[in-house]
This record gives sequence, structure tokens and C-alpha cells, in this order.
Amino acid sequence: MNEIASIISTVGFPIASFLLSAYWIKYNFDRQLEKEQKAADRDEKHWEEISKLTSAVNNNTKVLYQFVKMETEKGETDK
Repeated sequence: MNEIASIISTVGFPIASFLLSAYWIKYNFDRQLEKEQKAADRDEKHWEEISKLTSAVNNNTKVLYQFVKMETEKGETDK
């Protein structure tokens, strides 16, 4: 706190308030960048999970199609 009072008495209130404002803006800007990076990482992981899920569903669909085709062929030969 003594440092802030010393700055104000040395350079004056307008310059000190400008410096504090600049620090506050930079602090908030850095926090926002960090949040955006975390969100981008989370989105990337989400898309990887969705891709794996899509692949699993497609593979299951192929297996079910083959199973139905096999049962249909089996039913036709039993007639």
C-alpha cells in the first residue's frame, strides 16, 4: 500500500490511475485468453470423443446389417 501512495505522490494521480487501469486491463485480458484456451481444448476433446462414438455406431450398424443379411439369406434357404 505504501508503494501505491509513493507512486501517486511521485507521478501524480492521473498517471498512477492510468498505470493501475492498464494493469487491470492486461490482467483481465490474460484471464480471458486463458479461459478461451481452456474452452478450445475442451472443444477439441469433445470432438475427439464424438468422432470415436460415431465410429463405434457406424461399426455397430455394419455388423447389424451383416447379421440381418445373414438371417435373411438363411430364411430364404429354409423355404
